Amino acid sequence: MNKLLTYVGCFVALISASAHASSISSEIELIFPPKAAAIEQEGGGELLYQSVGLDVKMQDGEAVYTLNASFDIGETWRVFGEYDSNDFWEVGMGKSFYTSFMFTEVTAKANRGGYSTGIFAGIPVNETVILMADTNYNWYTDEYRFGFELGDDYPGELGFTPSDTVDIMLGVSWSAHERMNISYSYNHVYDTRGGTSWVSVPDLDIDKQCFLDINCSKGNFNYHDITLTTQIWKFSPYFTYTYFSDRENFYEFGLSFKW
Repeated sequence: MNKLLTYVGCFVALISASAHASSISSEIELIFPPKAAAIEQEGGGELLYQSVGLDVKMQDGEAVYTLNASFDIGETWRVFGEYDSNDFWEVGMGKSFYTSFMFTEVTAKANRGGYSTGIFAGIPVNETVILMADTNYNWYTDEYRFGFELGDDYPGELGFTPSDTVDIMLGVSWSAHERMNISYSYNHVYDTRGGTSWVSVPDLDIDKQCFLDINCSKGNFNYHDITLTTQIWKFSPYFTYTYFSDRENFYEFGLSFKW
């Protein structure tokens, strides 16, 4: 039983970390600056923009590969999506608004675990510094179920349904060089309700809800992202380090091709 407890704790921590470790920061480096530069050009400039990228994230000692793409539709709409080697997928659409003061994008997304909607704002401070803010509401419709054997003759099931969350990001992007960008973001994740966890072993008459009291009440946590992006011809390699104070940290390497 102790091994089962350890397994469940690690399993829930992995779900939570995986759901929130990705950051908008790398996407901003690849999408916002080209559009912002085009907006500032007299005569408007060419705004249509497409990118296809491949990311590699180290998670629990294993490499997770993600293929992602973003395509502009006209000057203010874009569609985007991603698919990774853990069979996670997400597709979405964004609508952009430009003023002399700021860039704003409203997005709606669907993924394997649920739905999300949010708004991002970028405010240029000067030619090299952009302040960033992003907030999203995430509806989780999926639940995670796993079968296990307690001994040789006692099959059971454990599961977890995460809480809906509100994600908030505040950050800054600095163009240290014409071919190098550095960004930092502070991220806060807030549960709107308690999640649900359970374990069931029918042959042993075990049926527990809020198993180990894992995420059965509202909670919140913070994490930090630092992203370094370079520009080599039409390629944009980048590296992101995600720091959690109480769980596994992440390293992500990415390469996008823009045209």
